[in-house]
Amino acid sequence: MLNFFIYEAKVALLLAVFYICYRVLLSHETFHRLNRIVLTGSVIVSFLLPFCVLTVHRTVMVPAGVAVPDMPSEPIPSVLPQDPQDLTAFAAETAANAPQGGWLLTLLAFIYFAGVAFCLARIVVELMQVFRIIRSGEILPQQDGLSLVVIDRDLAPFSWMRWIVLSREDYESGNRHIREHERAHIALGHARDLLFMNVLSAMQWFNPVMRMLKEDLRAIYEYEADDAVLRGGANIREYQYSLIRKAVSASGYSITNSFNHSILKNRITMMSKQKSVTARGLRALYVLPLIAAALACNSRSVTDYKVSENSQTRGSEMASPPLEEINLLVSQAGDHVEYAVNGAKTSLETLGEKVLEAQGEGFAYVSIIGDPGLNSGTIQQVKDELRKVNFLRVQYVCGPNVSVQRKLERTEAKTELADLPEVSKVDDIQVRLNENDKLLYIRGRGMKDSQVINQKDLFALAKGDVEKNHGIRFFFIIDDNSSYGAYSAAVQSVYQAFISTREDLAQKTYGKPFDDLEEAQQDALREQCNVKITEISK
Repeated sequence: MLNFFIYEAKVALLLAVFYICYRVLLSHETFHRLNRIVLTGSVIVSFLLPFCVLTVHRTVMVPAGVAVPDMPSEPIPSVLPQDPQDLTAFAAETAANAPQGGWLLTLLAFIYFAGVAFCLARIVVELMQVFRIIRSGEILPQQDGLSLVVIDRDLAPFSWMRWIVLSREDYESGNRHIREHERAHIALGHARDLLFMNVLSAMQWFNPVMRMLKEDLRAIYEYEADDAVLRGGANIREYQYSLIRKAVSASGYSITNSFNHSILKNRITMMSKQKSVTARGLRALYVLPLIAAALACNSRSVTDYKVSENSQTRGSEMASPPLEEINLLVSQAGDHVEYAVNGAKTSLETLGEKVLEAQGEGFAYVSIIGDPGLNSGTIQQVKDELRKVNFLRVQYVCGPNVSVQRKLERTEAKTELADLPEVSKVDDIQVRLNENDKLLYIRGRGMKDSQVINQKDLFALAKGDVEKNHGIRFFFIIDDNSSYGAYSAAVQSVYQAFISTREDLAQKTYGKPFDDLEEAQQDALREQCNVKITEISK
């Protein structure tokens, strides 16, 4: 829904820019047909341009030796608590910081669609009233295929589609100017344009620019009809007197073309005005740079990373470079998300490029630092961009007590929800996090052995299952609408279950902490109990 409101805001902005330029450059000229095309086209283009997204591809060459190094298998030092039970404090913090603004979008959506429904209903009511008037009158077919509708009461002349509606008095007076004017409206297709513009204006009912633009279009329709009558040989003075005599009444229907439109003074002035020089019509070309600027503002860039050499040097074959920590701050700023790499602001599309610049010649891992209330889908988008770099580890950092380091799958190895049917072994665990940050813990295939759990219970459950089966795999199925706080805390709980179990094995087997063991002993324990977590977003 937020994306829809952003779209409507873009349409409103484009309408304002196009309309202001029209008022400055063309509104006082006598190019009625051109002005009509420009205004109608501006409305249509304003509704379509937000859908037109140009994609610009940029290629970044990555040295072969840096592209796919073997990163250390041990967790990068972080701010993980020594006692896993400290995670219980974060569960309460996540619940307190969960986003509460959903009701506001719901309220705005209700107000907006109620306004749209009201405007559309008003159009339907006016159409019904027009057809009721037509059915109540005497219909007189004409040789040109049109029909005169004579009404036995006083009302202003108007036309709709192929009908010209007149009062009995106007019909018997024989005033040919009225009929010629309304015939011009019908011949020029103004009724169809009016209906189309009224429907579109319902989508922008809150926008005063749309109402002003529509009124200008109605004025142009009258200028066109007046010009057609005068071109047909009518005397300008006699015709203007006819307008003045009929100016005392109004049809009152916004979907019809009325002979006595309320802009009478402007119509008389426009009829008497000297025709504009043809070269001034070139001003209408202002729409081209405006469209180009709108497309440029709505474009996005995509960075493609390519290895500069065909042969890739493995990390074990090269000297160990320093490990560079890169901080990626993700924050919510109103209705949009902001990104900063080591303090320098950037966009989602250029994250990979900025990380490469920050990395330099060494290896790196990226700490994704975000507020607990951030949307998990936002973090998944960040990870998708980082996957393009193809050699990173990431660390989820959320609040003072949550930080977990993960190896980021390469682009081609990314696990999708469609792969979930493969999760069918008895020694597989599914941890599902829904949009309300509720956890579902599922053992093995099917849903028979499943339970809804709290964050504080996840570590104990995972630890028990890892102790029973060191080769167990955990599949996190994460709803994009869940919070980053709940997401990172859940992953950390399972991650810590593996690390804690391996520490217990080190004490039991060798009588020493894992960090004090020889390299061969550590490798043996890693082989026996290694972290096996796969994250799937949906």
